[in-house]
Amino acid sequence: MRPYSRSASRLALIKKPSRTTVFLATGTALSLPGDQALYALLPLYFQEIGLLPFQVGILLSANRWIRLFTNHLAERLTGQYPAHLMLAGSLALGGLLSAVYAASSSFFILLAARCLWGLCWSFIRHISVMGVALTSDPLDRGQMMGHYNGISRLGSVTGIVLGGILFDVIGFTYTMVVFCVASLLAIPFALSSGIQLVGTHNTKWETNKTGLGHHSLLTCGFCIGRVGPGLLMSTLGFILLSRYGQQVDLFGLLVGIATLNGLLLGCRWVLDTLGAPIYGALIDRAGLYIGAPLCFIVGIMAMLLLALDDDLAILSASIIVFFVCGTALSTVISAEASHQGSRVFARYATATDLGAAFGPVIGWTAYEFLDIPDLAFILGALLYTIGLLAALIAFRPPSTLEAHQE
Repeated sequence: MRPYSRSASRLALIKKPSRTTVFLATGTALSLPGDQALYALLPLYFQEIGLLPFQVGILLSANRWIRLFTNHLAERLTGQYPAHLMLAGSLALGGLLSAVYAASSSFFILLAARCLWGLCWSFIRHISVMGVALTSDPLDRGQMMGHYNGISRLGSVTGIVLGGILFDVIGFTYTMVVFCVASLLAIPFALSSGIQLVGTHNTKWETNKTGLGHHSLLTCGFCIGRVGPGLLMSTLGFILLSRYGQQVDLFGLLVGIATLNGLLLGCRWVLDTLGAPIYGALIDRAGLYIGAPLCFIVGIMAMLLLALDDDLAILSASIIVFFVCGTALSTVISAEASHQGSRVFARYATATDLGAAFGPVIGWTAYEFLDIPDLAFILGALLYTIGLLAALIAFRPPSTLEAHQE
C-alpha cells in the first residue's frame, strides 16, 4: 500500500472482492459469534456462575495471551502444510468451544477453552489475512483488506447484538448452543477456499518505500489492540451497568442493559461491514502519514468525552466515532503489515494481541482495586496518545522521506 497519489479513476472505484476473499471472510464470520458474545455477556453474567471480577479479566484476555505464542506457530505451519485443511480444523474446534462455554461454570475449564480458542484464532486469522494479501493487487490492498474485515465482522455483529438479545430472552446457555451450531457451518467455506500459503514463511522483514519504522508499527498495533478490542470491548457492559442500572429508557422503551451493550458493541462490527472498504480506499488515497495520525487524534477526543460526560446520547455517539477510528486504523495498518510478508504480519498480530490481552486485565483490575469503572476511558486516551506518537514516526510524508534518504 502506497501513501502517494494515484489516478483518480482507480481510487474512485470500489472493486469487488475475489472469490477467495469472500470464502475466507465468510468462514471467519461464522467462527466469531461464540467468542464475541462472551465480551458482551460475561461482564453481566459472571456473578451468577460464581466468578470474581479479576477472573472475568483473565478469561476475556486468555485467548490473546496464548496467541503471543501461537501466532508464530501458525506462521510456520501454514507455510509448510495445506492451509485450507488447517483452517477447516481450526474452525471446527473453535465452533465446538462455544458448547464448552454453555456447559461449564468452572473457571479452569473456561480458561482452558479460552486458550484453545486463542490457538484456533491464530490459524484462522493468519491463513485468512495472508490469503487475502497474496490474492490482492498491492495498489488496492487496503481496500481489499477492508472487504475482508467488512464481511468477516458480520460474525461479530451476530455474536454481540444477537447475543445480547438472546441472553435477555433465552439465557446464556442456550445462546451459546445456538452459536456453536452456527459456527460449524464455516467448515465447508474453508475446504472450498483453495488457499495455499506454502513458502510464505520465508518472507523477509524488509523496510519498504514508506519509511515504515518496524518498532513504531508494532507500537501502533499494540495501542490499537489494547484500547478497542482489549479495554473498551471487555469493560463497556459493566460501565453501562454502573452508570445506568439494569435497564435504560431508549426512545420511550425500557431496554435491558445487555441489549444496549450488545447494540453499542455491535456498532463496531456494523461500521466494519459497511465502512472498512471505504476507509481503506480513502486512506490509500490520502496516505498513511495523514490518515493514521488523524484517526488517533479523533479517537483520543472520543475517549476523553466518554470519561467526562454521562449523557447516554453523547456516550453512544462517542463510542461510534471511536469505533470508526479503530476500524480505519486496524484495516490499513494490518494491510501494510501483511504487504511486508507472512513473518511481519505474524509479529504485528502478536503486538496487537499483546495489547488486547493487557486491556481486560488492566481494566478489570483497576475496578477491583480502585472501584473507578470510568478509568478505562482515561487509560484509552493515554494509550491512543502513544499510538499517535508512534504513527508520526512510522508514517512520514514524502518530503520527509526524500530528505532522510539524501
